[in-house]
Amino acid sequence: MKRSIISFLVGAIVTACAMGWFWYQDREQYTRAIPAVKGAVQVAPVVNGTPTGTTNGTVQQQTGAVASQAIQQQVQITQEKAMEIFKTAYPDYRIEKVKFDTDHGRAHYEIDGETLTREVEIKIDAVTGEIFQVKEGH
Repeated sequence: MKRSIISFLVGAIVTACAMGWFWYQDREQYTRAIPAVKGAVQVAPVVNGTPTGTTNGTVQQQTGAVASQAIQQQVQITQEKAMEIFKTAYPDYRIEKVKFDTDHGRAHYEIDGETLTREVEIKIDAVTGEIFQVKEGH
């Protein structure tokens, strides 16, 4: 009887420690709020792969390689639309970086987003709006 009570107490203590450890590892999502943008998000128009305006600091823009004239004429998706596609697919993620690029003649937007515990990088086709590559990390 004494042995079973001790076994029960040891099991309860080990379980409580394990649960506490997992909560401790995942505590950021419970203790900190994701910073939100105050006011409207300002988006800089991109002409020939170069930002022509400024942003409010929420999106870090980079200039990719200047695409050929034929590729640029095919582009149907604006940077704003690409960001909307991202937010539809990942509503809890904050956009960190938007970049227009062409790889092997395919015009696309690379968008990086994150929460407190996860990161994602997606590529959106600038002609069709299709998400064709996703890289998720922790």
